[in-house]
Amino acid sequence: SVTEGQDVTLKPDYKINEGDVIQWQFGDDKHRTHIAEIRGETRQPFIYDYNAYGRFRDRLDLDETTGSLTIKNTRTAHSGPYTLHIRTRIRTLQQKFFVTVYENVEEKSVNEGSVTLNSDTEIQRDDQILWMFGDQDTVIAQIKGGTGETHDGADGRFRDRLELDEETGSLTITDIETEHTGLYKLLIISSREISCKKFWVSEH
Repeated sequence: SVTEGQDVTLKPDYKINEGDVIQWQFGDDKHRTHIAEIRGETRQPFIYDYNAYGRFRDRLDLDETTGSLTIKNTRTAHSGPYTLHIRTRIRTLQQKFFVTVYENVEEKSVNEGSVTLNSDTEIQRDDQILWMFGDQDTVIAQIKGGTGETHDGADGRFRDRLELDEETGSLTITDIETEHTGLYKLLIISSREISCKKFWVSEH
């Protein structure tokens, strides 16, 4: 088990020999998808990261010597069963793994005053940034085309309380009261991927 953002490596229990065919699959028995393989004599690794709806794009490393598969910068979508098939000259071996990726929720505790939720990401000009609050994912701030704007929320609870940094995407909530505590989500939408970061703000 790992937390979002960490890498995880799945290692075969068997020694890989020259000529062995290695296949990695993701999903249960009914919906298995090929995500990586090493083809026999050539020892050439192939990564099929566009499979499984693209959830593995640019995240897989396959060690052509050991057959180990590394999933980089994991997300909860990478949780699930993985199956390794090793076809030797005389038999086929199978090994199963189950990966659990837990959500990473950053906790912020504030007594009074303000709190800043940091994106910790280099924002590109073409990125779209969305800040959302609560179970209903109410959009309270956004950046599009380099221009930022904040919203009061449906009931106006954030009026004059939000400061959005257009350079970093970080959000500051000022004069915090109980109604401002809870779950905040940062969504960064780029041309390559969508990433999500979560914060839990509480009073103490």
